[in-house]
Amino acid sequence: MTPAQRYAVLSCVSGVVWGCLVGLLAFDAFPRAIWGGLIASPAIGLLIGIATMRWFRFSTPLRIAATLGSLYLAAALFGLAVGIYDWLAVDIPYRIPYAVVLQAVLAFVGGLTFPVYLLVLWPLAYLNHWLLGRTSPARQRTTA
Repeated sequence: MTPAQRYAVLSCVSGVVWGCLVGLLAFDAFPRAIWGGLIASPAIGLLIGIATMRWFRFSTPLRIAATLGSLYLAAALFGLAVGIYDWLAVDIPYRIPYAVVLQAVLAFVGGLTFPVYLLVLWPLAYLNHWLLGRTSPARQRTTA
């Protein structure tokens, strides 16, 4: 397995772990539609992994800010997947499709802003980026 393939697989696994964590936290709010986010979580992990592949090259303050940005982006993407699944798979008449999707996105982004979640998930996201950064193919090219 090449370093790029390993990084991609680890990014997907990271997305699945994050998806399961968010699924546990948000199951009561979206009991049927949470499956959309869980299904999309490997792709979300891969997208965030690709976007932060060179994270280790940043200064520490920029790493902290990039981690927060990637955490909010991942929450918005998870909410988007939940909203699309809710719109397409949960049959409730007289719903406005874009409102269903937007509501889920705002719910996950807003829910992340709740201080307890942010204070716990932000350091976990930093640790996640640090661990993925150690396997980044961009890092291996600069150290070899």
